Amino acid sequence: MTSDLSFFIPYHGRAKVSLCVPECFSLYVCPPSCVRRVSIRALRNGTREAMGFLFLTEADVATGAYEECLADAVADALSSLPQAPRAFFIHLNCIDDFLGTDEDAALSALRARFPGVGFAAVHMNPIAADRGLSTGLRIHDRLYSLLEPAGRTDDAVNLVGNFVGLEADCELPQVLRAWGVNEVRQLFACKDYAAYQDLAASRLNVVLAHIGTYAAQNMQMRLGIPQVYAPVAYALDDVWEQYRAIGAALGFEGAAALDAAGPLLTAAEDEARAAVAQARAALGDTPVVVDSSAAMRPFALARALAGYGFNVQAVFALHEKDDDAENREWVDARLPGVVVVRSGRYEDIVRLDLPEDAVCVGFDSAYLLKARRFVDIQKDEGLFGFQAVRRLMEAMAAALASETAWR
Repeated sequence: MTSDLSFFIPYHGRAKVSLCVPECFSLYVCPPSCVRRVSIRALRNGTREAMGFLFLTEADVATGAYEECLADAVADALSSLPQAPRAFFIHLNCIDDFLGTDEDAALSALRARFPGVGFAAVHMNPIAADRGLSTGLRIHDRLYSLLEPAGRTDDAVNLVGNFVGLEADCELPQVLRAWGVNEVRQLFACKDYAAYQDLAASRLNVVLAHIGTYAAQNMQMRLGIPQVYAPVAYALDDVWEQYRAIGAALGFEGAAALDAAGPLLTAAEDEARAAVAQARAALGDTPVVVDSSAAMRPFALARALAGYGFNVQAVFALHEKDDDAENREWVDARLPGVVVVRSGRYEDIVRLDLPEDAVCVGFDSAYLLKARRFVDIQKDEGLFGFQAVRRLMEAMAAALASETAWR
């Protein structure tokens, strides 16, 4: 079998969506073939009306004429759309790394010609993904770049880095209310541009995933909104540490934090501990495999499960992030028998010889191993705090009684 053959892991879960700012228009400036995937996704998700394309020809690239066409394309969109956009995102593809567009000059010219309309440039350059900040971090930051200083601070908290809302059984919103937070704001939940601008008035950013870290840093510098990095954790001690950090950022420390939200947190922890005990009793020594399609920090998940006494056998880190490095080192040092998989190559998978009765936490590992026992959690979505621990444990216990049939 050729060593170049790799498994294709089909997409699993909810429809792929792109975060966007309400009442805004995305203009893609690139050769026609570069946006096929973006176009297909827009058609599938019903968002075609919120984007347009300025296709570059070889003559445009050679002469630089596309810069002159950019303002005309914006004017066409403003005059032809049923509702004029409040702002434009100008998406420059990887070819711009070679063209060297003067982004600041181009945006200044657009702002001068179209006063009252916001403009931001978004670079889509996967060919440069190995340099500095990733494309995902930069794009996520641009989504918040149109926020203007609010001149006020209200009793609201922004959740940053998540693509879907927390499930109704998550205790975080209740805890925040106990600490005086009247509203939880999220980019994808903003109904209009005014609601989007309200994000700038929030008193705190709670960053739930690594992709939101750069945006939160810039919001802190530009808008003065403090931040707490609290990626989804599955170890109870880590959950407590995150809640202490959030409480402190809101002015509740030590006894004051427990006086306000202590009963809520204690009750949630008790439920999580009970779920851990039930899952441990159910699984016993059953092998467990975790992967990065289920948890954004798979090594942190493996470390937590090993701490509870589960028989962790492998970590599929096909989408490994830098913020999981400390946990990766811990797993390497403390769990030397754990297999770490970073490749979907055919030869790498078929020679793993992992037990067939393993419980796979995540679709990627379950698909590659054709596992009969499969925990369907996707990138920590909808989870946080003690609810995340409880949900995971319940799903792992339920997986023992399930049978997944693979085509």
